[in-house]
Amino acid sequence: MNENYSNEASEQLAERLKRDERYRVLRAVPDRYTNMPEDGTPPDGRCIAIVDTETTGLDPDKDSVVELAIMLLFVGDYGRVLGHLGPISWLQDPKAVLDHRISLITGLEDEDLRGQMIDDEFAWKLLARADLILAHNAPFDLSFIERRYPQIAGKPWACSCSEIDWLALGFDGYAQQHLLMQAGWFSRAHRAGDDVWSLFWLLQQRQTDPNGDRVRTHLARLIEASDRLSVMVEARSAPYDKKDVLKARGYSWNPAGRFWQKELPEGDVPFEEAWAYRNGLPALATRSVTASERHR
Repeated sequence: MNENYSNEASEQLAERLKRDERYRVLRAVPDRYTNMPEDGTPPDGRCIAIVDTETTGLDPDKDSVVELAIMLLFVGDYGRVLGHLGPISWLQDPKAVLDHRISLITGLEDEDLRGQMIDDEFAWKLLARADLILAHNAPFDLSFIERRYPQIAGKPWACSCSEIDWLALGFDGYAQQHLLMQAGWFSRAHRAGDDVWSLFWLLQQRQTDPNGDRVRTHLARLIEASDRLSVMVEARSAPYDKKDVLKARGYSWNPAGRFWQKELPEGDVPFEEAWAYRNGLPALATRSVTASERHR
């Protein structure tokens, strides 16, 4: 059967199913492709790196990276992608037996990793080229990447999980694969390169803002959120018996400073200070937070 005819027929069927509320149509994320000028010169615009790591565990002090993927985007005004390169991915032999659960998640086995090595010089230079690094779980990937590449410590990071208000946009979760499916797409197995590409595809989807003002990509929303100055409010002298009140309010425990904290838009700080006063808390400490400090 002619492939084009098959695709056209499938699309017609998909459109019919979409009109029936008893069905939900999912399309496969397209195969990867690079979109760069023929002479290799990077387009003008801001350079953004999308990254993902697969690791032997959750602790960057004890565990190590077994797969790294990096994709570079060149972005113009309003988050418009002018060109993109990658994702480029590498495997790394951890010199230890993989936990069976890691193999179940990633599909990687010990024999896949044996003798493999990340091109660290190439990798850190790609990351150094970026004006902003983004991941779907930025605190996790940041902790492993900056430990491996201290040369890029202090780079601005963005988190597509926490810095986009997915609930306000009509989504009912935060996991990348779930968000992708709710947007009408599905991707392949959980590998770093596939995850980077599917995140790129998710961020390219366009949707009306919750207030109805604009139709724009999720990437544009993420860049705007990352660039915005926020404030970390810190309940430094909060009594122990206020911990449940603080947790219910969305505060998290800072184990290094041993206090409760919460990141807020700058304009919300006066309301938070009033809330703290009404609830019998000492005056909140505040500090400004930029993309170079956020997620650390």
